[in-house]
Amino acid sequence: MFAEERRKKIIRLLETKKRASVNELSKNFDVSRATIRRDLSELEKSGFLRRTHGGAILSGSSKLEPSFKEKEDKLADEKRTIGKKAAEIIKDGDTIFIDAGTTTRQIIDFLEEKNDLTIVTHALHIINKINEDKIDCELIVIGGNFKRSTEAMIGPLAEDYLKKLRVDKSFIGSNGFNLESAATTPDLSEAKIKEIGLEIAGENFLLFDQSKWEEVYFYRFAELKQIDFIITDLITENQEKSLKQENIEVILA
Repeated sequence: MFAEERRKKIIRLLETKKRASVNELSKNFDVSRATIRRDLSELEKSGFLRRTHGGAILSGSSKLEPSFKEKEDKLADEKRTIGKKAAEIIKDGDTIFIDAGTTTRQIIDFLEEKNDLTIVTHALHIINKINEDKIDCELIVIGGNFKRSTEAMIGPLAEDYLKKLRVDKSFIGSNGFNLESAATTPDLSEAKIKEIGLEIAGENFLLFDQSKWEEVYFYRFAELKQIDFIITDLITENQEKSLKQENIEVILA
């Protein structure tokens, strides 16, 4: 079992039991206590849990990020509608950054009529989709450390390369969003890519479906002032009014 998989299972165990000892985890996963201590240290650094004497308890911000495959079929119609709306905003000749995600991936299905596009991405599933759909574009692939669960390139190499680029529009996915915490995600390395994607763009579009409202994850990657547009499938009148006061335009799919 890979360390990443084991650590996810540790969090899921804690979500059920609330606390566990090093000895208990060592026996459960058939690894040494030293290995479990390293796992707990890494999970604590990421904010998923809090170490205690001889074990760990769950942190308040411990939500795990589902894998790409786990998220793919959830609210698929809504995600497709959001992707279509985002594609309508893209103009011929645009240079765009498309973030990793099951919602942002839907954009690709609606780009066949666009001309002279340059697409920048760090996501394998988006690269594959562009290739499968035979989208006529200049494709710039961001390399780095491959995160298998989300099929995204992350880490210092990806960050350094992306910082050097400039795009017209960035389309960024978000795991959670509310008016207090703004845009949040569980993984620091993924968050850094999202942050840079926002920094290099002339206009920033945040994409998320109705299930992401009021969800809060460990790392905030964008404040309200950094977001120009939100594309979503459902919003209340009060939410839209509050976002308008922050100069964020809501595009309802």
